[in-house]
Amino acid sequence: MSAVNNRKRPGTHRRDAPAARLRGAMSLSICILHLSFFILLSTTAQAETAPPPSPATQAGWESMVGKLNRTELSADEIRKRSQEDDVERRNKIAIRRLKPARPMDWNADPTALPQFLYQVNKRTGLPVYIDNDGLDPSSDELFDYTVVYFTGHQSWTFNEEETDNVRLFIERGGTLYLDDCYLRGSAFGDSIPSQVTKLIPEAEPIVVLEDDPRVVDAFKMIYKTAWPGKSGISENRHWNYYVLDGRPAIFASSNDDGCAWEVSTPPTAANPIGEGIGHGGNNYFREQVYQWTTNWILFALTN
Repeated sequence: MSAVNNRKRPGTHRRDAPAARLRGAMSLSICILHLSFFILLSTTAQAETAPPPSPATQAGWESMVGKLNRTELSADEIRKRSQEDDVERRNKIAIRRLKPARPMDWNADPTALPQFLYQVNKRTGLPVYIDNDGLDPSSDELFDYTVVYFTGHQSWTFNEEETDNVRLFIERGGTLYLDDCYLRGSAFGDSIPSQVTKLIPEAEPIVVLEDDPRVVDAFKMIYKTAWPGKSGISENRHWNYYVLDGRPAIFASSNDDGCAWEVSTPPTAANPIGEGIGHGGNNYFREQVYQWTTNWILFALTN
């Protein structure tokens, strides 16, 4: 057994505690989504034109940003913050971006993930939790999430401890979302096959297609749109996935989704997705990516 699996917490075994937390996170997410899904089917059109955040919500976000910008915290404040975050995260859609130990540009699109979660909330009405800090792949905190996101332009690798922990995460039902941060391909995308086989030995990429029973609903949960690789938009590619125990456990996109989510100015009533930075600021393409990925996150949390 590796060192990562020998570490213990008071009163719990290292393998048991993360499993329980991950199962709890998944069951809560699935419960919320299943209870809310019938609402989504009847309110998608209204959700697409929802107004910007209310003043109260904006004030709450500003307060959170103010807290995150503080650099000096006492031990008591840290414990209290952790407890508050646990409460805040419950029953909400939450995704974290991975920050491996080996230096690379893991934070290539810094505004992307918060904007994606904001759009998920706006389009579905489901509550979201935003934490844009990098997540250590070797940490116990990994198991507080059902889906984690990893992007960049540069080559990457997980060290032994990170590999063991991420493998345990997907074995326990977690989903890893890999996003090549360059539309025409980069060293990040080139690293995916070799690094995935460290997590799932002998795994082969499978194209996400509409007639594949494992992923038949991946891109049609609420939006009925052309799938990645079949859209009329130029330079869009199929997604791939990797199977563990009969389940799609790792998804890989070559469409630089984070760059489509990223904004230079925030959403407004006149421009609900904000001004983009990447993909030439093409809002038609960006809207397509938002529809694909909103569909996908609902699929990943319920399958």
